[in-house]
Amino acid sequence: MSTATPPSVQPAAAISHLECETGHAAPQPAPLSAGVRYLRPSKGWRAIDVVELWRFRELFWIFALRDIKVRYKQTVIGAAWALVQPIAFTVLGVFVFGRAADLGTDGVVPVFLFFLVSQLPWMLFNTGLQSSSMSLVSAQNMLKKIYFPRLVLPVSAAMVSLVDLAVQFILVALVILALPLLHGGAALTPPPQVVLLPVAIVWAFLAALSVGLPLAALNVEFRDVRYVIPFITQFAIFAAPVFWPASRLPDGWREVYGLLPVAAPIEFFRWCVLDTPAHPGMWAVGAISTFVCLGVGLAYFARMEDRFADVV
Repeated sequence: MSTATPPSVQPAAAISHLECETGHAAPQPAPLSAGVRYLRPSKGWRAIDVVELWRFRELFWIFALRDIKVRYKQTVIGAAWALVQPIAFTVLGVFVFGRAADLGTDGVVPVFLFFLVSQLPWMLFNTGLQSSSMSLVSAQNMLKKIYFPRLVLPVSAAMVSLVDLAVQFILVALVILALPLLHGGAALTPPPQVVLLPVAIVWAFLAALSVGLPLAALNVEFRDVRYVIPFITQFAIFAAPVFWPASRLPDGWREVYGLLPVAAPIEFFRWCVLDTPAHPGMWAVGAISTFVCLGVGLAYFARMEDRFADVV
């Protein structure tokens, strides 16, 4: 049983025969490539497609809400778990670093308030870094089935840390309100620069992404990264000014110390809430360091993005 040859692939002989019978030039078939869009993976370094991210902007919130539900699903105290670690480390800071080591708290009284406030930007950085760095591996089945900008996954995973921060802020507010009863004296008045607190929060969040994005890309190809990340965070909490103030460093070394991605955001956060000494030089170096690391991290993530579905 013969089948008709589709016009789009009609042989040249049939076209000539049609011209002879009709006396008119037969319409030429459209080339096979007409109307076909070829998608080829880009090679080398490329920029992040901001327009594409905007088209998929709803996915940031959808994935973030999904991660929040998974994080606290079937837990007894739910989001209150966000308070356990900062309280535990605050107690550790008071007895080990506050009394035994006596590293100082920039004159903040009581001491536990210094350590508690210091935990908030650190926890934002720590949770954001760990969540974003594991996001691609955790969603490996999704990466193989559907297409969407892969940058959505680490960013939305890091957004969970903002929910923890909101819960922790409630604890800090209660402690500040209870200070006259617990410690005596007048109530703590927020300094004028508290209006810059959103800047400190965004800064710490971007610092987490500046480290988490390249680690997320590396974690897809080298699964050893998942074992390296806990070592990074365990070391960073003591290297960062969480249990001690940067004012303990000699002049000139604070700017060098600002190269550590999380150091300057913590100091700036503490200055906004507790009016601790300002370190503009350190903040400037820290801001430059954060944006440079974030730019490099985004570029590396974009370079590796086309390989995620094949390697994961």
